Amino acid sequence: MPKRKMKIPTYQQTHPPELATIEALETAGLQPAEGQLVAALFRFRGPNMERTSALYATADAVPFKVKEPK
Repeated sequence: MPKRKMKIPTYQQTHPPELATIEALETAGLQPAEGQLVAALFRFRGPNMERTSALYATADAVPFKVKEPK
């Protein structure tokens, strides 16, 4: 049986404040929780460029864990 594809919401130029990119989460000292799925996509167009980023729900994010060297 073929897998069903989930439709992911896509925002252009702006997105709701409760969603954040990986970079924004890291700036806030957060990271996606283990197994946390992408909540939406964010498409930004600037002069001569276009970028698509994953957005995560900040309410589900967890504090950033620093990996200690072995």
